[in-house]
Amino acid sequence: MEKTPEQRIMELEAEVKLLEKQKALLERQAYIADKKVVFFDMMINLAESEYQIDIRKNSVSAQSIISAVQRKKL
Repeated sequence: MEKTPEQRIMELEAEVKLLEKQKALLERQAYIADKKVVFFDMMINLAESEYQIDIRKNSVSAQSIISAVQRKKL
């Protein structure tokens, strides 16, 4: 059975409302995630300065450079 144009419009309007709710939820989740990133970054900075230790992984360590040089020699 084929749907009338009015039924199709009502279905599409319901779908639009659902998608708008989903979009709002995802935007809230993204906002919260961004705030968490900022908070965790601040906490890591504080811990590093308070305890004078490196928590973040260095991009290139001395060991990596030595390993690369040794591999070139082989």
